[in-house]
Amino acid sequence: MRRREFITGTAASATFGLVRPAYAQTNARPPGIKRIAIGHPAEKPEGMTVNGRRPFNGYFSELNRLGYVEGQNIIVERFSGLGQPDRYGEVARAIVGTHPDLIVSISGTLTREFKPLTSTIPIIGVSADPIVSGFVTSLAKPDGNITGISVDAGLEVWGKRLQLLGETARQLKKVQLLNPASSRYFWETAIAPLREDAMHAGISISEAVLAGNADKGAYERLFDAMESDGVDGLMVADAGVHTTNRQLIVDLAASHRLPTIYPFRDFVDVGGLLSYGVDLGDVGRRLADMTDQVLRGTRPADIPYYQQTKFELVLNRTTAKSLGLEFPASLLAVADEVIG
Repeated sequence: MRRREFITGTAASATFGLVRPAYAQTNARPPGIKRIAIGHPAEKPEGMTVNGRRPFNGYFSELNRLGYVEGQNIIVERFSGLGQPDRYGEVARAIVGTHPDLIVSISGTLTREFKPLTSTIPIIGVSADPIVSGFVTSLAKPDGNITGISVDAGLEVWGKRLQLLGETARQLKKVQLLNPASSRYFWETAIAPLREDAMHAGISISEAVLAGNADKGAYERLFDAMESDGVDGLMVADAGVHTTNRQLIVDLAASHRLPTIYPFRDFVDVGGLLSYGVDLGDVGRRLADMTDQVLRGTRPADIPYYQQTKFELVLNRTTAKSLGLEFPASLLAVADEVIG
């Protein structure tokens, strides 16, 4: 039997095979306890807890505030694809097979796998544009079993990130966007306006595609290729697999002395240069509120998709100095936080 290397259940370490609490082996439902399945394409189970990265801190803290205590009136099963795109379909089928009361999908890529598998289990997803992705036909009135939060800031955010990177690392000439192969549809949508912004700034822009499994070797090969190609600036796509590998990406950017802008402050917290993107803590809190509504009986079709509008700019002055850079006063004045 082929070993399945995705992580599930309450264990916080990698296991082989499908491991769930004993009651789940027969899909039994303890009286009065709701079951939530959290699916993530790459984050390990320990990252899907209150002690994990900030979306989950906000999510579980807000659930507690709303009266939910894990192990008492809710049971949470955590599933991860461990950054292996060819396993995402397998992860989705495993989750649906447990028949939870609610699926929380922290990825548009994973939500796409759920859609053909169930039209009855409520799904709350965090994704880019859910209409473009085909999850719903209306943000105000979702027309099925899926609702959630759109963290798509629009294509303009990429022009803004390019601008911020250019203000930080002056005289950029060649920039690439680090993007997993599973998100190529985004590049095809964003490239025209982003290339126009780059052209006006005298910058050429292209895509660095992370194909196959997102392991250390794959990232190292991409960064080596960027150095060989004379890339002097990098933008990191807001993909879950990148967030999971944020320390590796930040370390590679530092070793290659490559000025890089990231989509979330989590990268800056571990040494990244700067980030501009949605406030993930706020996303987690809103996700918890939607969870509460569904567990109380509200249909996803009656919960409008939320369009995230809160953004934050975070700068790491220590990293800038290590690269021989200095943030201009204009950025320091508008930054939400300056580290170092």
